[in-house]
Amino acid sequence: MSGWYITVKDLFVLLRDKQAFVLLLVLPLLLISIVGMSTGQFLTHDDTLERIAIVVVDLSQSEVSQSLIAELRSHPEFVISAAPSQLAASDLVRRGEATLLLVVRPMFDERVDEFRVSDIFNMNDREPVTSLATLDLMVETKANSGVVGEMLNGVLYSLVLKFIVPIAARKNPLTRNWVHSADIDTTTIPSVAKTRAQGGFVFQWVVPGFTVMFTFFLINIMARSFMIERDQGTLRRLLTAPVSTLLLLVGKTVPFYLTSILQCSLLFLCGRVLFGMPWGSQPAYLIPVIMCTSASAASLGLLLSTWVRTDQQIASYGTALILVLSALSGCFLPRELFPKVMKQISLLTPHAWSLRAFDEVLNQPIIDHQVVAKSCLVLLLFAVVCFTAGWWRFRTTAQA
Repeated sequence: MSGWYITVKDLFVLLRDKQAFVLLLVLPLLLISIVGMSTGQFLTHDDTLERIAIVVVDLSQSEVSQSLIAELRSHPEFVISAAPSQLAASDLVRRGEATLLLVVRPMFDERVDEFRVSDIFNMNDREPVTSLATLDLMVETKANSGVVGEMLNGVLYSLVLKFIVPIAARKNPLTRNWVHSADIDTTTIPSVAKTRAQGGFVFQWVVPGFTVMFTFFLINIMARSFMIERDQGTLRRLLTAPVSTLLLLVGKTVPFYLTSILQCSLLFLCGRVLFGMPWGSQPAYLIPVIMCTSASAASLGLLLSTWVRTDQQIASYGTALILVLSALSGCFLPRELFPKVMKQISLLTPHAWSLRAFDEVLNQPIIDHQVVAKSCLVLLLFAVVCFTAGWWRFRTTAQA
């Protein structure tokens, strides 16, 4: 007898429950599809999701204010709508139906008339004369918009400034001849609309994140397989066979390792075929990252298998381990959004190193081979540590 026969036996056992095996492979793809549909990037494409919704309340009702609103409407990045009152518009922002509220107050026309080109260079005032507030404009974003809200304020400020500067320039004899309405370019603004969820970004983050998370879901299945064989006495009979403990554990780990590789490969293939997700400039580098990620997941599964003794322990310890590691590593939220401390803490998980390698391969135009190699080495080190700990634990508890 050798480890190969044990591997073949466990593969037959794993494939015997075909529905569970198919669900294991299809469930992450189903969740990725739901995320794609929720963001309008798969089967439910909606162009408005890629545009910034601005609700405007015009209390000035002047020719200048109407011109400003028309200027905002000319930008394809915006979806402009009107509200009857500031209260109604604020409610739209709070409920998430609009990203930004712009209130054009009654004195806007007069403030624009008072504006001079020289005011742009007046940087010594505590409140610059070119601010939106001094122009009798009010902007409101959702309370939890954070940095995105500040970016939107900056974009709107630049557009308003671009709108009123030509008006002021025509009043100055020195600058009047420089201004020609037909030559003013008001189409270029900071591409803050790119902060909205777009297909490339969504799937470039979701597919690797869900792939890594569901790769480690195998630890529950692996632990349950060990427990069933322990309860049925199969493990005890295998221990009496002419095969070493190390070879026995290798033979029982390989089927789950191969299943993990199959699952990862299928997810990336579907990401390419169904969602048009690019594989980066050198897709071949995905192979070692997938193999090392699967090795760390299978080894962690072995360690858990030798630790738990009941089905309740598998459900509680295994699920808690999967969710905590996934949350810490960036499977639920991109690591780029983490604070510095959390970024360092996340590197204690194999998930983070796997995601780091996937990001390098998928998203970087020029791959840093050292980043990929270091990530793979850390994943292999994690796999060796977990497998060694599981082997030691199995030897000490096998006869119990």
